[in-house]
Amino acid sequence: MTPTVTIANLTATGDVVIGPGAINILAKALPYACLGDAVAGPVCVAGVVTMPIPTAINNIMKGRPKANIGSVVAGVSPVGIPISTVVAVSPNLNLLV
Repeated sequence: MTPTVTIANLTATGDVVIGPGAINILAKALPYACLGDAVAGPVCVAGVVTMPIPTAINNIMKGRPKANIGSVVAGVSPVGIPISTVVAVSPNLNLLV
């Protein structure tokens, strides 16, 4: 069981999950992050949540699997180099899947 991820949570490289998420399903006043949500920041300028960890595959929010800590993010660096990281920071420790 791992904590769920919401919009504004961070990846291991310090990038932010920006959404859109499941905009009407909230955890601590923030929308849940889902497969396909955008990620942007100093290391990954054009990224998306590409793969939820296996425990979230059956937790569907707005037609997409919900992201958890450890969900994979794939994107591109500011200079065009492909990057893969994971969602690593979430304040939702009491919202386990």
